[in-house]
Amino acid sequence: MKQDLPLSPRALNMARHHAEHAPTPEIREAASRLLTDHELAIAMGRPLHRAVPRPVMAKPRPGPNLTGFLFGMLVLFAGLFVATVLWAHATDVAQTMRQQANAMRGM
Repeated sequence: MKQDLPLSPRALNMARHHAEHAPTPEIREAASRLLTDHELAIAMGRPLHRAVPRPVMAKPRPGPNLTGFLFGMLVLFAGLFVATVLWAHATDVAQTMRQQANAMRGM
C-alpha cells in the first residue's frame, strides 16, 4: 500500500503513537521511518500532482454599482431624518423659551 505524504494530521498522530508504543521493534522502526519520510515531504513541499490552486478573489462586475447607490441613498435619508428631528427639537425649545419669557414678563 502506497502512503500519501505528507501525512494527514490523524495519520501523523497515529505514526507518532506507533513509533513510541508499538509492541515490536520492527513496527517502531517502520513508524519512525514514516515520520522521517513525512518530515522530508514537508521540507520538499507538496508534489505538483497534488497541488491546489490558490483561491482568486471575486472581481466586481462592471456596470453601475447598485449596492453603493442604495447605501448612499440610505445615508442621505438618514442624514435628512436626523436634521429634521434636530430642527424640530430646536424650534420647539425656542418656542418654549419664548412662552416662558412672555409669562415671566406678565408677572
